[in-house]
Amino acid sequence: MSKSQIRQRAIESRRAIPASRIASMSGDVQKNLEALKEYQEAKNIAVYVAKGDEVQTARILERAISGGKSVAVPLVDVPSGTLLFFEVTSLADLSPGHFGVLEPKRGARPVPLSETDSVLVPLLAWDPRGHRIGYGKGYFDRALATRGNSLAIGLAFESQRVERVPDQPYDVKLDILVTDKRVLRFSRSGA
Repeated sequence: MSKSQIRQRAIESRRAIPASRIASMSGDVQKNLEALKEYQEAKNIAVYVAKGDEVQTARILERAISGGKSVAVPLVDVPSGTLLFFEVTSLADLSPGHFGVLEPKRGARPVPLSETDSVLVPLLAWDPRGHRIGYGKGYFDRALATRGNSLAIGLAFESQRVERVPDQPYDVKLDILVTDKRVLRFSRSGA
């Protein structure tokens, strides 16, 4: 199956999950994430803001901030086709941006991903090798390529698993995947 076919099936499958189930499974993902030693020890993290039926991140953001972590959130810079990350100290620092996703204000402190300990990454589908499929624009792959030693941690539902994601040289593999059922770790050498 091609990436576009997997992407379309994943979108349809996730849209069929009731909102109450998304909330419950997102809570399970959050528990598994917060149990990770690497996450507990992280002082600086980058977190996507969930839209619709993605793994919800509002509580993750709130708990990270209240727990003393420095938190950066992405903003889509359309002209450059990149994600820029800015520090936030509250969910009130976010407002609707590109694609209708909540984004930080450009006036906040910019944060290079190489200064973070972990980057929480959204996805539509994942495979047991640590490869992911996003929405097809490559924003996160380009951003993750600049992360230095920061861990790329995908947040997903177990139901988003596919047998194999077709990967390209520019695709960036996850270091860790956290689902509602388990945690998977991958070798960084294939990134």
